[in-house]
Amino acid sequence: MFESQHGKNYYGANERYSGAQFHFHHGSEHTINGMRQDLEMHTVHLADGAVQNGFFASAMGIMFSVNDPSREFKPEEVAVIDKFFDDLDWEKTTKTKKLVMVDEVSYGELMMMVDMNNRWTYKGSVTTPPCAENVYWNVLRTVYPIKQMHLDQFKEILKIGNMLETGNWREIQPLTEAHNPTIVMSPEGGSVVILILFIVFLLCTIGSCARLGMLQQ
Repeated sequence: MFESQHGKNYYGANERYSGAQFHFHHGSEHTINGMRQDLEMHTVHLADGAVQNGFFASAMGIMFSVNDPSREFKPEEVAVIDKFFDDLDWEKTTKTKKLVMVDEVSYGELMMMVDMNNRWTYKGSVTTPPCAENVYWNVLRTVYPIKQMHLDQFKEILKIGNMLETGNWREIQPLTEAHNPTIVMSPEGGSVVILILFIVFLLCTIGSCARLGMLQQ
């Protein structure tokens, strides 16, 4: 369960969620100070047991950049990220022009390495039809490094689906009264981050639905 800092649950959502899947967007579906990152990974988790206050899922967004990660990273941290993307073996999919399953991915190692304590959290929706709402979103503040090689491999996959020029991300729209900003404290109890949340109206094939998207540092 991805709760807000100090164990506080802002939205009265479920306490436990089980991992269901992860996927990627180029460019990122969230922006920081108006900047869209090279790649964003979404991990999707479904609520265990009865749904609380309508929250059927929790999602986490992790952003990656080739040239502008948010800090210097230790070699061992970079090694964890590189191994994760190597394990996905995207190049094999681009060569065969069809989805290739891999035996094992070091997903757990990546999740243990990333900083989940420093993040934005908000009430949003999934980004694919039927765009169901009441998703407990958690977006990590750290932008992690990604090799150009790995980004290029994903872009080749988008090219197969004729999505390279447009990317597979959603537009960001102004905030409405339907959602309120959320405040999240840093682990040290120091600086307070005020989320300026914007709703993304997803141009779904079955109609528009909203989720929050733009973040301010």
